[in-house]
Formats: sequence, C-alpha cells, structure tokens
Amino acid sequence: MRNTFGKLCVILAALVLLFSVAFFTVSLILKDSDYIEQKYKELDVSTQMGMSVPDLSKATEALLDYMRGERVNIKVDAKVNGEDVPDVFYHEKEIVHMAEVQTLWLGLDAFAKFGAIGALALLFVGFLLIERGKKRAILSSGIFWSCGIFGGVLGFLGIWAILDFQSFWTVFHFLIFPSSLFRYLSAGGTVQAMNELNWVLPGDSIMVNMLFPIFPSIVLRCALCVIIEIAVVVIAAVFIRFAFRKQGSRSPVADIVVIEHDENEPIPIKGPDLVLAHKLHNTPVSKRAEILRRAKNGEPLDDPQKPQTAVKEHLVGPFYPEEPQKEEAGPMSEQAPEQPAEPEEQA
Repeated sequence: MRNTFGKLCVILAALVLLFSVAFFTVSLILKDSDYIEQKYKELDVSTQMGMSVPDLSKATEALLDYMRGERVNIKVDAKVNGEDVPDVFYHEKEIVHMAEVQTLWLGLDAFAKFGAIGALALLFVGFLLIERGKKRAILSSGIFWSCGIFGGVLGFLGIWAILDFQSFWTVFHFLIFPSSLFRYLSAGGTVQAMNELNWVLPGDSIMVNMLFPIFPSIVLRCALCVIIEIAVVVIAAVFIRFAFRKQGSRSPVADIVVIEHDENEPIPIKGPDLVLAHKLHNTPVSKRAEILRRAKNGEPLDDPQKPQTAVKEHLVGPFYPEEPQKEEAGPMSEQAPEQPAEPEEQA
C-alpha cells in the first residue's frame, strides 16, 4: 500500500513538473520577438495586412506584454494601408477577450510557479513512502507513467487540431473559458449566440489577421521543445532505474575473505567452497536452493537419507590397482592336514 501511494505521488508530482516546464518554455518562446518578426517576414504578413513589419512586431509585443500583466491596456498606434491609426485594436471584443486571456495566463503562471514547488515536495514525500530497495524502480516507473500521460494528451490534442481545427478551437476555448459555454447554452446554442461570444472576433479584426498566419509556426516550435523535454525526462528516468544499480548478495561459492593472522604464521584464506561449487554444478536447478540452504546453515550437503556411493567404485583401475585378496577358509571348507611324507623304503 505504501508503494502504491508513493507511486501515485510521484506520478502526480511529475505531471505538474512537466506542465510547469512546458509553460515556462512557451513563455520563453513568446518572448522571442526576433523569431516572431522573422515569421512575419517569411510569411509576408506585411503585404496582406498593409502594415510594416516593425508595426506588426510592436502590436504583437503590446498584446503579449498586456497578457503577462506588464501593460495596462492594448492600445497601440500604427500605420495601416498608409494611414495613421491611433488604436489598431479598437474592437470591444478584442479588449474584453484579451482581458480574459490575461486572467487565464496569470493564473497559469502562478500555478506553474507554486505548482513546481509543491510538486517537488510531493515527489519527496512519495520517495519517502516507497519501501527501501524499490525506490529506484518505482520512482522511474512513476516518471514513465507521467511522461506517457502528458505526452499522450498532447499527442491527442495535436492530432485533433490537424484533423479538425475548427472543432478543436471551439472546444478548447469552451474549456479554458467555461463562462462562454454557459452563455452559449443559455442563449440556445444558435449561430448568433456563438458569434456573440467574446473570443469569436470579427473578420476585420487586426488581432486575428495579424496572429493567425504565424500561429501554426509558433505552436509547432512549442510542441517540438516540449517533445524534447519529455524525451530528456524519459532518459533521466532510464538513468535512475539502471545507473548505479545495487549489486545482489554475493554467492557463497565466490565469497573470498582474508582473515588477519599472526605475521609469523601463514595467513589462512577462505576461498571458494569447491565442494559446494561441485554440488551446485552437478545438481538439477530445482535442488540447488536446498543445497545453498544447507551450506548456509552448516548442514551436510548430501541428504543423510540418500545412500552414499563409495568413492572407491569410481576410481579407475590402472591408477589404483586392487590388492589381491586371499580366500578365507570357512568352516565347511576345512582341508585335511597334510600328512608328512613317508620315508621311502630302502631296498
């Protein structure tokens, strides 16, 4: 039971840590203004929008700074089709939606920071709960599970977005903005109710037309970075499981112990037990455990009830010739005593 709770703690902690690392990775990518400006140039968004690349970068940076809470509004001036526009994000929906995005982002940022600290503490608790001798295996197994769950969810969302982006985008916004789903259902779930939601921006929105072309490239870059991070975590889990593995108990056959002794006398050395090694080598696997038990307890290695075979029967004749045995005369085979020879009669 302790191992089960410990493994659950490890899985939950690793999931939170993976999310925190992924969130910080996305934050760093969104702060790379040079990359965003490069994508605007590659995709020729400037020509489509009628805005210069510096103005596009300035407007995008204003949105991201506001999302991170570093600006009080999204008001930014730029030239659009040669005309000076004091506020390119003039739609009320753009302002309201970005306020919702800011609330969501700041909440995720706080969760990622404090969640990482709590996850480390939970990981330590799980490590303490796991029984000694099983910590490496269960810890690595929990990390494998968390990587599988996290990677599986991201993979499912990615495949869904590729196959049907419209439904994915709608469901995704309903999940991150639950109040929108309540408003949509309470209004009857009609097309008009959908269009009235804050995150459904009008077609002439500069925010939509500016960000939509570079959005797939940014998402792909974030996905690749997260995949690399998951791979690093998996490699770390493999290292935890197999590196510095504790060796098992030494076999009594290979146990060599040097005993300190008087320097004037030869040092006795306890070497491999050759008799035990011979028994193990010539015994079926099913009976080797019993022989090891006998050796450990100091009992005779042979079964006392098993008839022993005389060693002499296995010796080869030429090396050990048998001595001739004299026949012992029995009581029934007594011979008559030899009579002394009679002297020959002299003629």
